[in-house]
Amino acid sequence: MNDAAFIQALESGTLPPHEMNHAAHLRLALLFRGDPSRARDVLLRYIGKVGAQVKYNETLTWFWLRAVNAHEGGTVKELLRTPLADTNLPLRHWSPELLWSDAARAGWVEPDLEALPF
Repeated sequence: MNDAAFIQALESGTLPPHEMNHAAHLRLALLFRGDPSRARDVLLRYIGKVGAQVKYNETLTWFWLRAVNAHEGGTVKELLRTPLADTNLPLRHWSPELLWSDAARAGWVEPDLEALPF
């Protein structure tokens, strides 16, 4: 699926939820590099359409948007050959208790373990 079709599938909620994996999240962030608020808006629209609001975490969303924005990789394949491939990367910076808290789900919370390098 090309990038335009991918974004359309997200915005319309037609991308099957099982296809919205880590690589797809990185792809979304990469497509809107430089405009992370737009990527967040597309993601929120998608989760609203597929009924996945309970899974949304604002802190995680901004972590990944900022991480991709700060990384030099220009393709998802390149990003998946870096530390950004590790879905547990945020746990280097946040304790599970804080990262999965209601506060982190609702808004940005600063890391409690290690400051972000970006």
